[in-house]
Amino acid sequence: MRILIAAQGQWGWRIADHLNRTVPSGWQISVWQGPTALPLVIDEPDEFLPRTLPQADLLIALTESAGLTDLTPDLAHMCGAQAVLIPVDRRAWAPPGLLRQVRGRLSAMNIGSAAPMPFCSLSPTKAQHPLIQEFARRYGRPELVCDIEDHHVARCEIARETPCGNTRYIVECLSGISTASAAEQAGLLHHYYPCWGGMDVDPVQGSHTLLHIAATMAQRSVQQATQDGKDRKEEGT
Repeated sequence: MRILIAAQGQWGWRIADHLNRTVPSGWQISVWQGPTALPLVIDEPDEFLPRTLPQADLLIALTESAGLTDLTPDLAHMCGAQAVLIPVDRRAWAPPGLLRQVRGRLSAMNIGSAAPMPFCSLSPTKAQHPLIQEFARRYGRPELVCDIEDHHVARCEIARETPCGNTRYIVECLSGISTASAAEQAGLLHHYYPCWGGMDVDPVQGSHTLLHIAATMAQRSVQQATQDGKDRKEEGT
């Protein structure tokens, strides 16, 4: 699978770097550096688009402004993408009304799309475009497999990891941690990494910030993995 990442700043480049180092054999990553300053409303897209782009199957728009979100259909057309991911980690970068318009334009172009909010909430579903499904089986909502010895985490493996690399950081720090405190420790490690999820209460999500949602998913992945590990240990004794 050929993946083109449209990035604007540190957040996008960190994810691009992690994906480039960890994608399965056969996947190819290209990155386009988008303009760091874009108007909220773009009347003339050609003023901000490159002359050419690498051809891609999947476009991941790691937008850090509403302007780049608005450019996403034009970028998808230029690179020949069949599907587009528009992660929403800060609502100001992809307001609900603009996101609906952008996804409507993509649909009219027969291009599949998904807008996980936050990025690490992505999970494969039957309704998704096959390319998004393929990506989501590898990256998105974290899933771990842990072995437990003497009520401590002996080993952890990643079944699905967050696109930013947070999951790998957590796993590296869990060895030797007691199962009673592993989930709480995962929440702390999630904040240490750090997460780029927005710290404002999101109007779509209601009472929780996207940062809180991301941290909760990290904790639940560890909680589930340690419980499953304890269950396997008990069944084997």
